[in-house]
Amino acid sequence: MATKAKAPKEIIAINSNISTAYAQLIESGEDNNSNAINFILEVGNEMGNGATTREVKESMKQALNGVNVKPVVLPNHVDSLLTACLIIARFNEEMKEIKVTKVLSLAVRVMADKKASGAKAHINSCKDFAELEEQTLTKKESQTRDGSTKAKAEVAKSAKAITNEEWIDLSLTFFNGKNVQDLFTKEPKKLEVLMGVCKTMLDNSKAKAKVSA
Repeated sequence: MATKAKAPKEIIAINSNISTAYAQLIESGEDNNSNAINFILEVGNEMGNGATTREVKESMKQALNGVNVKPVVLPNHVDSLLTACLIIARFNEEMKEIKVTKVLSLAVRVMADKKASGAKAHINSCKDFAELEEQTLTKKESQTRDGSTKAKAEVAKSAKAITNEEWIDLSLTFFNGKNVQDLFTKEPKKLEVLMGVCKTMLDNSKAKAKVSA
């Protein structure tokens, strides 16, 4: 029986500019804030010139080989470094007072909240770093919102296939365990429409039951 040949291992290009800049960051020590900011900007420049996310990660990993003390910027930060560049550029005058760890953390939150397409506009809409922190959802809040949006999309997609009885069961499941006295909505007019629909459905059901009796 013939042995299946293994696929050749993919070779990812190493960006020498990033490897060199990262090695310099490593040598400067783990608490060098200004060097870390400069490295992030260097990565942004290289990615603007065509370096891919995978190339950046691989170049950083190569420079980390044999290193015991890790710098503040790591390969797992690469996906949000372009957003971090936008934050640094927008609030450049504040950067001397802000730890890179806070910039990296906020960049991840901005990506989760506004996605790549909306990150720049969101960052530019804020007058300072503190406002950006305040106006950006936490990663958990973004995940909760996205989960809710996905659930709404699924309901809308399958709405025509759901029977009236299934809709009632789903509604009761939604309210199960909730304290009715604590329930409220920010859109009472929509609730009035829903109540009208429920009242009509109830009246129709009672009328049909009398005819069938």
